[in-house]
Amino acid sequence: MPIRTAEEAHADIGHYFDGLRELGLEVHRDFQEKCRLIAPLLNASTKASIYRQIFVRKLYDWCEAVSGAHLHRKHQLILVGLVGKYLLRVKKLRDGFAVAVSPTFASAEYDANQLPEYATDLYPNAPEATLLYLGWSVPENAPSQINLYLVCNNPEQDVLWVIPLNGEGDGRGIQTDIPLDGDDEGVGIRVLVKDGERKANG
Repeated sequence: MPIRTAEEAHADIGHYFDGLRELGLEVHRDFQEKCRLIAPLLNASTKASIYRQIFVRKLYDWCEAVSGAHLHRKHQLILVGLVGKYLLRVKKLRDGFAVAVSPTFASAEYDANQLPEYATDLYPNAPEATLLYLGWSVPENAPSQINLYLVCNNPEQDVLWVIPLNGEGDGRGIQTDIPLDGDDEGVGIRVLVKDGERKANG
């Protein structure tokens, strides 16, 4: 099954976009309200982990209330299935619309729009599912807002298409945080360079 296009995604799951946007805005509000005093003391990876936990908690409730949405969990892998055609994974956006990819074969498979074999039992239609990231970023110069996107990669792990849920632009304003005190240790970060090649910093 070829990877579905952005146009197909709009037609198939466009009715979920408003709900996903509102969910992301709630996540950001919760973080700001509950972590405001300690946020300046948290490193980038800790902040991302807290955001992920809030996203997961809210996605559980959202999937319970929304027809055609199902949450699937296996160990640390948490996916949201939509209408039997798409799977979403929450990730913080790093460089452009790329994400930090854990140094595992399974993470690389997902990043190449291929569901890892160990997770295929989570989703009956896994071989035909288009894999997406529900990507988020908080601009350094505008910490009161969160930008949300659906990001689809091609089999080469490059961004194929992006659907803004509330953000704008081409992703060049989404920048990688400078690692501090061991942030992102063991995580490869894809960095766009002029000649189009990818380099990993880990």
